[in-house]
Amino acid sequence: MPFSLLLTACAAAVWTYLEMPFVSEAAIHQAVAAVRSSIGGQPAQGTLIIVDYSQPSQTRRLAVMSLATGKTELYAKVTHGKNSGAVLPDSFSNQEGSLQSSLGLFQVGEAFNGKHGLSLRLVGIEPGKNDKALIRGIVLHAAPYVSVTSMLLNWQSGFRLGRSEGCFALADDDLIRLNALLVRPAYLYVYGRE
Repeated sequence: MPFSLLLTACAAAVWTYLEMPFVSEAAIHQAVAAVRSSIGGQPAQGTLIIVDYSQPSQTRRLAVMSLATGKTELYAKVTHGKNSGAVLPDSFSNQEGSLQSSLGLFQVGEAFNGKHGLSLRLVGIEPGKNDKALIRGIVLHAAPYVSVTSMLLNWQSGFRLGRSEGCFALADDDLIRLNALLVRPAYLYVYGRE
């Protein structure tokens, strides 16, 4: 096989891998259970955003699911905090200034125009785990470092995405699609290995 064909085949395989959804059944199960526990039953409507931090940053480890149908409507790449790890986050915090991601269940608050443009406020509802999200300014927002270019620039760090200060950053188009799909009440559940 000529080298150019081999290179093309490798590039296609890598691209396919990067576009596959990587949200585990364990993350989905825990997220749905957390919402049911929080509201005391199965919601009739709403949106559940699931972030699976047991998966590497290059993968589409965020899923947007309709609580009415149980159908996943969007998969996207999402960042984690600078001090949570390089490719795979392994350290989490609720503390101000930690620059780490928090785990657990959040309620998705109002949309607003922040320093990154369209953003969604997050209210952590698990005491000691993520309840300082508002104080820390943890939000869903778009960022240019959620891109293939960023992964290539970070080749020495395992081709990781750029990292945030603890926020959940998505590519611009993915955040716009997520916001358009959002049905209230909306929740975000972050799964990870503690």
